[in-house]
Amino acid sequence: MKYKLCLFDFDYTLVDTTKPIVECFRYTFETMHLEGFDKQKVIKTIGMTLDDAFSLLTGIKDKGKINEFVRVYRVKSDEITIQNTVLFEDTKKTLKSLKEKQIKIGIVSSRVGSRIDKILEHLNCRKYVDYIIGYENVTTHKPNPEGLLKSLEYFNCNKEDVLYVGDSYIDAKAAENSHIDFIGVTTGTTTQKDFNEYNNIKIVDNLSDILEVI
Repeated sequence: MKYKLCLFDFDYTLVDTTKPIVECFRYTFETMHLEGFDKQKVIKTIGMTLDDAFSLLTGIKDKGKINEFVRVYRVKSDEITIQNTVLFEDTKKTLKSLKEKQIKIGIVSSRVGSRIDKILEHLNCRKYVDYIIGYENVTTHKPNPEGLLKSLEYFNCNKEDVLYVGDSYIDAKAAENSHIDFIGVTTGTTTQKDFNEYNNIKIVDNLSDILEVI
């Protein structure tokens, strides 16, 4: 087998979190009396940190205000995210197949890692994942390579033995900056054409298609 470790992004790669994310942004815009809520613009921010997403969506750069938006968002997220997150159809099959091949599995995401942990428990998938790096586990976020490089260190794995799978150009950039192989999956908002601008070994429409190269 070419790879010993497979790392994944989370939102739009393993799970569909559209419903709770859109609702949390809607709630924050209404609560904080912000104008210009746009569902499609919100969806396109999935994969960014909340700080960057709110700054982009509102045009506000003041860190104190952004922190308040994030605080309100997370209060709502605590209420609705876990029960409204769903697996993509082939996620469990893919993770199970990798474990059967004795390939280690990690997640590197801009979402809070403790939330990822709870979502996976709720979806009965936590047993497949060996390690999670979330928002709180790094000081610089994707496309900075810190999260991916910390995963390599944790698993004591060489770069040539690692594959990163993600749905966003942000993931593609992070893999490029880390000098590790990348597969783009078009289950998010990044198209095959967009992915072609970055280094990749394959672009797939379904998560399980990565098994063809592992």
